[in-house]
Amino acid sequence: MNKKSKNIYLIDGTSLCYRAFYAIQQLSTSKGMPTNAIYGFVNMFNKLIKDNQPDMLAVVFDLAAPTVRHEKYEEYKIHRKPTPEELIDQIPRIKELVKAYNVPVCELEGYEADDIIATLAEKAKKKGLDVTIVTSDKDALQLVDGKVKVLSPHTSGEKVYDADKVKEKYGVDPGGMVEFMALTGDTSDNIPGVKGIGKVTAAKLIKQYGTVDDIYTNLEEVSSKSVKRKLEQGREMAQLSRELVELDREVPIEFDFGEAELGEPNAERLEELFREFEFEKLLRQISPREAVEGKYSTVDAEKKVRELFSGISGKKRVSFSLLRGGEGGALHGLAASSREGESFFIPFSHNKGRVFGAVKEILEDETIQKIGYDLKEDLLILRQNGIKMRGMSFDVMLAEYLSEPSRPNYALRAMAERHLGYDLSRGEGKFDDTGQATLDLAGEAGSRLCCEQSDIIYRLFKILDPVLRKKKLNSLFNEVEMPLIKVLADMEQTGVAIDVEYLKQRSKALGKKLDELTSRIHELAGEKFNINSPKQLQVILYEKLSLPVIKRTKTGASTDEGVLRRLAKQHELPAELLEYRELNKLKTAYYDSILGLVDKKTHRLHARFNQAVTATGRLSSSEPNLQNIPIKTVMGKEIRRAFKPSRGKLLLAADYSQVELRILAHLSGDKNLIKAFSREEDVHRYTASLIFDCSASDVTGKMRAVAKTVNFGIVYGMSPFGLAKDLGIRLDEAERFIDSYFSRYSGVKKFIDSTISDAGEKGYVTTLLNRRRYIPEINSDNDRVRGFAERTAVNTPVQGSAADLIKLAMIETHKAFDGSGVNMLIQVHDELVFEVPDKDIEEVARQVKTFMEGVIDLKVPLVVDMEKGPNWFDMKEIEV
Repeated sequence: MNKKSKNIYLIDGTSLCYRAFYAIQQLSTSKGMPTNAIYGFVNMFNKLIKDNQPDMLAVVFDLAAPTVRHEKYEEYKIHRKPTPEELIDQIPRIKELVKAYNVPVCELEGYEADDIIATLAEKAKKKGLDVTIVTSDKDALQLVDGKVKVLSPHTSGEKVYDADKVKEKYGVDPGGMVEFMALTGDTSDNIPGVKGIGKVTAAKLIKQYGTVDDIYTNLEEVSSKSVKRKLEQGREMAQLSRELVELDREVPIEFDFGEAELGEPNAERLEELFREFEFEKLLRQISPREAVEGKYSTVDAEKKVRELFSGISGKKRVSFSLLRGGEGGALHGLAASSREGESFFIPFSHNKGRVFGAVKEILEDETIQKIGYDLKEDLLILRQNGIKMRGMSFDVMLAEYLSEPSRPNYALRAMAERHLGYDLSRGEGKFDDTGQATLDLAGEAGSRLCCEQSDIIYRLFKILDPVLRKKKLNSLFNEVEMPLIKVLADMEQTGVAIDVEYLKQRSKALGKKLDELTSRIHELAGEKFNINSPKQLQVILYEKLSLPVIKRTKTGASTDEGVLRRLAKQHELPAELLEYRELNKLKTAYYDSILGLVDKKTHRLHARFNQAVTATGRLSSSEPNLQNIPIKTVMGKEIRRAFKPSRGKLLLAADYSQVELRILAHLSGDKNLIKAFSREEDVHRYTASLIFDCSASDVTGKMRAVAKTVNFGIVYGMSPFGLAKDLGIRLDEAERFIDSYFSRYSGVKKFIDSTISDAGEKGYVTTLLNRRRYIPEINSDNDRVRGFAERTAVNTPVQGSAADLIKLAMIETHKAFDGSGVNMLIQVHDELVFEVPDKDIEEVARQVKTFMEGVIDLKVPLVVDMEKGPNWFDMKEIEV
C-alpha cells in the first residue's frame, strides 16, 4: 500500500484579499479602522484549513513594484482599477495575521505572486509533495499536472481543477493553457491576445497544430480565411501575449519548507490582533473566555424574597435581568444582584402570586436604583405584566454606547467578554446571537443564565460608571439618555393610528400601475424578462438594445439609478425602469411593509426607537424605519396620509427650522451668520446676497438655491467637486462660490479649521452637551481617508448637537404633557409629532413651541415651525 504524499497549499494572498474586501462591504472597529478585508480573509483562511487539512501552507503576495511584464508591455493590467485605499491599508495587517498563524509569507520585489507560486510548486514537486494552488487567476491552470491542482474560491463554492477539469472547461490540456491564453488574451490583465480569436477557435488550433509557434509555422494550412487573416494581423500580439502569460518557474526566492509545516498558531499574538480588530467571535474561538463564576441561588418563598429585598433596600441599588419565553414572551422570573458575584433568581408562578407581589413592590419603589441592560425593553415587558418600574438609574448598554459610540453592536455577551473576559454562552443553556438580556429558557438552565446576566450587569455598572465620569459624560447620561428611556417606551407603547384601508387602496393602485409599467417595459424590450434581475436587465440594455456601458461593477455593466438616468436620454426603456423601481419600492418597502407591521386589532403601528445605534447621537427607528419615509416626491410623501391621530384628536407637528445652521452659527460665532438669524432673515437669501455681492431684493430664486446648497454643503464638508456635481456647474465656479462663502463667513472657516486641528490632537470631537465621537482616521496618511475624517469632525459637533437638542425637547415636552392626553408619537430628524385633543390644539401648540425654543440657550434664536392636521400629510401651518 502506497504511503500518501504530504501536501502543500500555496495561497495567492493578493487574490484572496481582493475577494475578502469585496465580499464584505463595510466593517470597521469602534475607532473607525476598516477591517472588512481582514475579517473576510481570516474567515476564508480558517475555512480553507478546516475543510482541507493541509500538511503545509504558505501565502504569497504581490508587491507594488513594477514587474518584468510591465517592462515588456506598458499596458499590462492597465485596465484594472487602482487598488482601493481601504484595502491597501489592510493588506499589511493581513500579513501580520498570517505570520501570527505561524504560516510563512512569501513576496519578492519585481515578481508577481503567480511567478513565486509557480517556482514554489516546482520546488515542492521535487520534494515529492502534492501541491494545491489557491487562486481565482486562471494563469495558474498552466501549472496543473499529476502533482498540482488549482483550487478556485467562488461564492457558490470551491472549484478544484485537475487536468481533466481544465480540458473540460477550456478544451485544452493544462500544458496548452499558455498557448490558449496567448490567442484568446485575458481581459482581467489586459493581455491582448489575437483580436477576434475566441475560445473554441483557439482550442481547435492548439489541438490541430500545438504551440503558437507551430500555428504560425503552419499558418498557410489554416482553412478559414477569416481566422488566417486574424492570425496574420495579430502575430506580434500573440507572441507578446505568450510571453506575458507564461509563468516564471525560476524566481530567485529562498524558501524553507520546514517553516511551512502547519502547526499551532501564536495564540497570544492572534488574541492581541483579534482584540485590536474587535473580532469578538474569532477571539472566542482562539481564546475561550472564562465561564461566569458566582454564588447563585433560587428563591421562591415570599418570606425569603422579602428578606433578600429588605437587604437590597438598605443598599438602595439593584441590578436585574428578566427571564421570559413561550407564547407572547411571558415573564417567567427575575434575577437580581446587589453585589458582585451574587445573584438570586425568583420564579413567577402562572397566577403571579405573593412572590410576584413582593417583586412588584421593589421594582415600583422609586427610591431603589435599578441597574439593567436595555432598560427600555425591560420597562415595556414589565408593563405588559402589570409592573410600572420606577427608579431606573443606570443602563449599561447606553453607558457603553456613550463611551464608545462607534461600536458595531452593544450586545451584553460582547460587553461581558470585552470588559470582564467572561463568556455568557458557556452556561448549560443556549444563548441567542445578539446576546440580549432576555432569555427563552426554562428550568435550571434559564435561572442560571438569568443570574449570570444580573451579576454581569452589576459588574459592568461598577466598571462603566467611573468611565463616564472620567470622560465627563455622566451629565449627558443622567440628564438626557436615561430620562429618554421612559419617553421612548411611552412612544412605542402608544404607537400611532394607521388608516389601513387607505394603505390597502394605495397598494392596490400601485400594483395596477406596476402591471401596466411591466407590460410597457416588456414591449419596449421586445421580450418578457425579470425586471428585478440585474443580470437579465444587463442583457436587455447592453446586448439587445446596444446601449453604451457607462459604469462597470464586479457583476458586470451597472444598471443603477445614476446609469439609468443617463441612459434615459437615449432610450425610453431606462426612464420606464426608473419609474417602475420608484413605485415598486413605495409599494413593497412602505405601503405593504407598514401594513404587515400594524397591530391587527388596534390598527396602530408600534415602531421602535433606538438610542444606541448612530455615532452622532441621533435616534434611529425600525419596524418600520420612519426616518426613511420619502418626502421629496408627492407620491412618496403621500404615505404620511396613512398616519392619523386617535378619534377626537389632531396631529401636531413641531419642526426645528434650519437647526443645524443655527447651531453652526452658535459654534462658529460668525458675526454675519448670527446677524442673519438674529434679524430673522431668510438665511439662504442673505447668503446669496453675500456671495453674489448684491442686495437681498436682487437675489433670484436660482441664486437662493445655489446659496442653500452651499449653506448645507458647508456643514457636511462638501468639496468644490461635490458642489459642482450637485449644481451642475463648472469646478472653477464651485470653487469661486465656496471661496466667496468663506470670505463672507470667516468665522465659519475658523471654526472648521480649529475643529479639525483639535480633533487631530485629541482624537475626538464633542457636541454642545459634551457627547463624544472618536475619529482616529483624522491623522491618517491616506488623503481620502483623512479627508472623510475631517468632514466627519466638522459635521459631528453640528449634527450631534442637533441630536442632543431634539432629545432635550422630547424630555421636556413629555414631562409637561405626561398623562394629559397629549401623546408624543413620532420623532423624525428635527421634527416631533404629537396627537392632541381637538379643543386643546392651539394651546398645546403654543406650549410645545415655547418648550422647544427654550430648551437650550444659543447665540441665535431657535425657531420651531408648527403644523396641525387630520393626518401627517394634510398639515397646515399654525400661527402661534
